[in-house]
Amino acid sequence: MMSLKLRIETERGLAQNCHYIIAPTEKEKGELIWHYGVLSERIGVVPCRVNLEQFKPVSQESARQYLGFGNDKIILFVGRIDPLKGIDKLIKAIPYLQNIQGLRLVVIGGGEHSQREIDQLQKLACELNIQDTVTFLGLIKHEQLPYFYSAADACVVPSYYESFGLVALESLACGTPVVATDVGNLKSVIRQGETGYVVIDNAPHHLADKIALLLSKPSTDTESTRSIRASVSRFSWLNIAEAIIRQCQLVLANYLAPVS
Repeated sequence: MMSLKLRIETERGLAQNCHYIIAPTEKEKGELIWHYGVLSERIGVVPCRVNLEQFKPVSQESARQYLGFGNDKIILFVGRIDPLKGIDKLIKAIPYLQNIQGLRLVVIGGGEHSQREIDQLQKLACELNIQDTVTFLGLIKHEQLPYFYSAADACVVPSYYESFGLVALESLACGTPVVATDVGNLKSVIRQGETGYVVIDNAPHHLADKIALLLSKPSTDTESTRSIRASVSRFSWLNIAEAIIRQCQLVLANYLAPVS
């Protein structure tokens, strides 16, 4: 495994010696400038994209029938099973929601050494006496994810850090609202109070407060599902591809050697 020092030096060398860098957020651009000394004019910003052809709404009833879910209030986590993702904070938020009947937290994801982390999280759930409320499903085929997003009442991104926050895009594209910490580009993706909530940090009571607000609303109808999905249409592959093409054209215009 590459040491942290070697990784930082390698990244610095790459950042300082390439013609141009495309970062997913202004925050990432700032970090490249601050940590690696890259000139601001050599960094463009293009957000991540979501495949709107794959990630699209399925009726919640149909999605739950397909997955074998019942009528529980489903909170969904999707991502790498890693301490950086703040899953422990989400689990600790569940006891604050005990007044909500039929609550279920579904955790999807894996990663290197994930079983050790899952064991710790399951132990935490047992200590909080909510082990029957938390389900770990491991890795799921990518094409199955729209069913899980559509079946959920809320998707939660409790991370300490995200370079962008693609899971939130996927969930919103499926019409499911999101509660997320203020990481990546999520403040510009989630419309506060309309398509979800961005919280100041992943303190369990902060997460629980906003999850409770989403779960207290009537089941998402077709109109609201369409509205949530429409909010991320600007992140379609076509739009983002066009933005990357513009960045590439800029680089070619500035650096292309004249033909003799």
